Amino acid sequence: MTQVATINTRNIIFGMIMVFIIVHIGFHATYIQYFPAFEEFTWLHHIHGALMASWVFLLVLQPVLILYRKFAAHRFFGKLSYVIAPLMIISMLIIARVSYHRWVGEYGSVEVFSWQSVTWMQLLMFLLFYSLAIYYKKNTFRHMRFMIGTAIIMVGPSLSRILNEYLDTSLEVDFELIPLYVKTGLAAGLLTSDIIKKKDWMPYSVVLLAFIVADLVYYARYSEAWQSFGRFLVKVLY
Repeated sequence: MTQVATINTRNIIFGMIMVFIIVHIGFHATYIQYFPAFEEFTWLHHIHGALMASWVFLLVLQPVLILYRKFAAHRFFGKLSYVIAPLMIISMLIIARVSYHRWVGEYGSVEVFSWQSVTWMQLLMFLLFYSLAIYYKKNTFRHMRFMIGTAIIMVGPSLSRILNEYLDTSLEVDFELIPLYVKTGLAAGLLTSDIIKKKDWMPYSVVLLAFIVADLVYYARYSEAWQSFGRFLVKVLY
């Protein structure tokens, strides 16, 4: 079992706090600023937002508990994630379904499901990283890195909102690509750091490969392969 002492917990806490700040800035413009009226938002948006906020809170809290050796509390909140994570996945599925039915009449199924390529890859990557984190829960080193993978996923939607709300979207720039490249760049940087420090490079290799696949899916979102996958999902889940 990897010893906690071999992990720079303070750096992880700093990274998670940065994720918290990015998420807060990103969702302030599109959600938080409408408190308390929240006009045009449904109970589904509130539940989804609460679950996402809970996950980010756990990402910050858990390494703090490790740093201060509050292992009993860490295990308690770890078990709480067994509830939050599945509910997050379910809420993402429902949000995708509602979005599809809202826009399919106006834009068509091909266009709408091309938009959802990012959402579906985020969902699948979260499921992958969280499952691996739980599988390696007794290997602290790998467990924490796969949890960090779930944190990197959170950067994407938040950064997209920051770009769209605070920057000039009339520029000839594909603002969807920037969050993809940032997430992939973060994963590549973390993997490079582990390789240079001669640490176990497996976790971040998986994380980086997943983000590369997600990037390729974005470029192939109009392909017959992706659209066939979309038709299958519509038939089974939508």
